[in-house]
Amino acid sequence: ATSAHVVVLGSDGEVFSWGRNEAGQLGHGDQITRPGPTRVSALSGSKVIGASTGKAHTIFLTEGHDMLGCGACKQGAVGNGYNKKAEHQTKPAPISVGAKFTAVASGTNFNLAIDTDGDVWSWGWSEYGVLGNGSDGQHNLTDGAFKISYEAEATPKRVSKLNGLKSVHIACGQSHCASISGEGIVYTWGNGGYGRLGHKNQDDVWTPKPLAEYLRARFITCGTSHTTAIGWSVLSNGKVCLGSPSVFMWGKTRSATQNAWMYPKQEDELRGWTVHALDTGATHNVVHADSSTISWGSACLSGELGFGEGGKKSSANPAKVDALEGISVAHVACGPANTFLLVESSPAVSKLPEWTPGEPP
Repeated sequence: ATSAHVVVLGSDGEVFSWGRNEAGQLGHGDQITRPGPTRVSALSGSKVIGASTGKAHTIFLTEGHDMLGCGACKQGAVGNGYNKKAEHQTKPAPISVGAKFTAVASGTNFNLAIDTDGDVWSWGWSEYGVLGNGSDGQHNLTDGAFKISYEAEATPKRVSKLNGLKSVHIACGQSHCASISGEGIVYTWGNGGYGRLGHKNQDDVWTPKPLAEYLRARFITCGTSHTTAIGWSVLSNGKVCLGSPSVFMWGKTRSATQNAWMYPKQEDELRGWTVHALDTGATHNVVHADSSTISWGSACLSGELGFGEGGKKSSANPAKVDALEGISVAHVACGPANTFLLVESSPAVSKLPEWTPGEPP
């Protein structure tokens, strides 16, 4: 939810990217913006099965469980050992750490990955403690002067607090992170502002901290100042409520005039819905539930809620996207101010307006 570029994977493992490219984050070997989907020829034959995007970098995951990175290297996010300001990796380069990986997630300038043993790794910019290693990396740049910077971890390292937990899912926001253990326990760390970590306060947390008393989750996603999960409530006696999972939220979940949720709460407006897909942007959320696509959020000025020309720009409560009613959605992906849906072909889809990208500059 932090990037101004997009990566899409074809069913044949081919990769397409478009959007901003000032640091080579599109992977085309140059720094030229692409207004529409363009095949990443450097990855042809690599069979890419996953990808994640940060502000100016991209991480790819192949069928062989290897990672590659491209984009801005100055804060260590590409994972190839470089962290100097002037260096860009314009073609995907291998990230070699002696492990194989099954999932990747990216924040603004940092990343998480899960290896084949279920351990979590992190690398990139350490501000707010997002790397989960017990420090925010803050230091004074020069002796005798008050100029603060942060350490960059330029190659992936294990997040030791999560070792042995068999993590199954990870998520990165702008400045906070979340993971789900094999037992469904949610761990959060990083920037605690607005309660986005769910620990009943706004303190930053530098190592993963569990939310075991609230829920067991199967999926989680991080926005700029909030977190959203799909899971089951935990009762006061420690037992987990069975049945269909619910949507939980915490942090700055509504408009600026409403109080933040300091710990996980069920989204009441979605009780009774069966949620199939979910993602969050900077300030908006989109779910596919039953046969409906539902969105909500505040200050959504770019049409990311999907309500159409002249439609409302904010919705404090979940609302159906009428244009998508009855259309089957397989996957939802949100950028900071845009939304993408992977849908099944149908007569209803063919009636939707078609986007035609402009010509390259």
